[in-house]
Amino acid sequence: MREMTIGARTRRGPSPQARREWLAAYAFLTPQILGLLIFLAGPLIVSIYYTFTKWDLVAPAPTWIGLANWQHLLEDPRIGKVLWNTVRFILTGTTGFLVLSLAVALLVNQGLRGTAVMRTLFFLPWVLSQVAVGTTWKWLLNTRSGPIVQAFKLFGLRSPEWLLDARYAMIAIAMATTWQALGFGMTIYLAGLQGIPQHLYDAAKVDGANAWQRFRYVTFPSLSPVIFFLTVTSLIGAFQLYDPVVMMTSGGVGIAPGGPKDSTRTIVLYLQNQMFSYSEKLSGLGYAATIAWVLAALIFAVTLIQWRAARWWVFYGGEED
Repeated sequence: MREMTIGARTRRGPSPQARREWLAAYAFLTPQILGLLIFLAGPLIVSIYYTFTKWDLVAPAPTWIGLANWQHLLEDPRIGKVLWNTVRFILTGTTGFLVLSLAVALLVNQGLRGTAVMRTLFFLPWVLSQVAVGTTWKWLLNTRSGPIVQAFKLFGLRSPEWLLDARYAMIAIAMATTWQALGFGMTIYLAGLQGIPQHLYDAAKVDGANAWQRFRYVTFPSLSPVIFFLTVTSLIGAFQLYDPVVMMTSGGVGIAPGGPKDSTRTIVLYLQNQMFSYSEKLSGLGYAATIAWVLAALIFAVTLIQWRAARWWVFYGGEED
């Protein structure tokens, strides 16, 4: 009889109280869902439509041109250049950020005197805007009177023309961005370091492991989830590099950012250039939207590759072989 009663309740569906709870939940979720549809899904759909049009924002409406934007993108020689510039920044800025912030975290984690002050000093640049940081580093690297150039002269050395030489301009931008993000990476690494059980180091010492072996077999595997997180987020940020390039390479009226010789023009900066360039055969909103979708696809592909590769080197505590 009891089983029949339960079966009858199940066939009748949820109780009135359960329905009220579901309605309340949907009522609270509706504003968020509408916001996602209006401000995220809607613009995405519209941007896809724009990739098949030409619109210089002067004409009253876009003109349908089919796949012309996509064909032009495949033939555009500047796309390869801006992508290579982004790769150069990843090799210098992103790599420098990951390595140096780990080194600083290992130093601060030693528990030396003044650790709190060191943490504050390293983290302070992270709260500054990229515009302010770019402007400051442009002054620091000034070829004529910049403090960094003057420091080279004190030691009888000749400083590179950081922002005027195509060989060093991207390195200069990488220096500025690494300096700003160093404290953020240090903080994330520190959280991971302080979560490593001390008994792992004690066991390694008992087995005769030296400092390098303890780092390789204890610290690095334990920090691998943190390294993975910082690698994914920093690479996404590298593909979106824009503000430091504009602030450090623009030289006033008539000198467009991205120089010298387009050595620092990233894909986002090129997207912005094409957005407001109406002198070319295919430019404006349509071609810019096409570049934006290519950028999104690249970020998605790189992130997916990292997730797939993570299974080979990222170790999560408690996992069993």
